[in-house]
Amino acid sequence: MSSNQVASTQTVNIVPVQAVFNTAGQCLGLVGPGGAYFSPPLNTDVIKGATITGGTIDSAPIGGTTPSTVNTTGLSVGGTLVALSSTLPTIGSGFGTSPTISATNTFCFKIVVGTGGAANGSITLPSAPNGWLAFAADVTSGSSLFLQLTGSTATSVTFTSFSVTTGAASNMAAGDVILVNAMAY
Repeated sequence: MSSNQVASTQTVNIVPVQAVFNTAGQCLGLVGPGGAYFSPPLNTDVIKGATITGGTIDSAPIGGTTPSTVNTTGLSVGGTLVALSSTLPTIGSGFGTSPTISATNTFCFKIVVGTGGAANGSITLPSAPNGWLAFAADVTSGSSLFLQLTGSTATSVTFTSFSVTTGAASNMAAGDVILVNAMAY
């Protein structure tokens, strides 16, 4: 995995996942950064073997013209975690001394950097089939720092903070708010 080495390199995390539809309005699959498919192309509006845990779907038909609401604590297909989990993420290491994490699931959560700051941090996540794709933004010091995913395993992700001007690893400051988006793959 290469990382941003110079200040002129830019990392853009606009939309982590997009759905691709044909002219009939059928979802063909989900596409991630760089055009990589997150799910196999779908040839119907049915995902076989899907399990939504702790969830409810309102009475509107899925695929109908009336929006449906789905409330869930986890999403798996064939027993394999595919998107989010209600098992909460924890700080594995880094992010300063005594950082805090606020989360209701793994899909989007907040870290507040602890005292002393840090140039990197690791987040422990529930077990995924292959690993985790994650994006993070320092919303406090975002004009001078950017966070890059520098490690991913089936149970963790690691981010390193880089200076926008020099491209070198640079500490996040104590109190910086980091927003994280993590998806199992």
